[in-house]
Amino acid sequence: MSQQIFIGSTISFKSLRDYIFDHKINKGDSIVLNPMNYQSIIEEIKKSEEEIEIPINVFGVLLVQHDSVELGKIQIVKDENLNS
Repeated sequence: MSQQIFIGSTISFKSLRDYIFDHKINKGDSIVLNPMNYQSIIEEIKKSEEEIEIPINVFGVLLVQHDSVELGKIQIVKDENLNS
């Protein structure tokens, strides 16, 4: 997989949305999160007024979890099949 990245702030739905927009992450790509960060995003969504479906898709970028990613970092997977 690709390199792990610290996005410069605590991982939240808003920080991921901003990162995707600012860095022009492409539709069809995926962002892989540590399961603890992913669960934190789920809890944030549950508490928000926004209606967001799971699996979480932000601007066409899928958020997924995998324990190989360090807490507080993300991995960008370019339009690949994550199940292989």
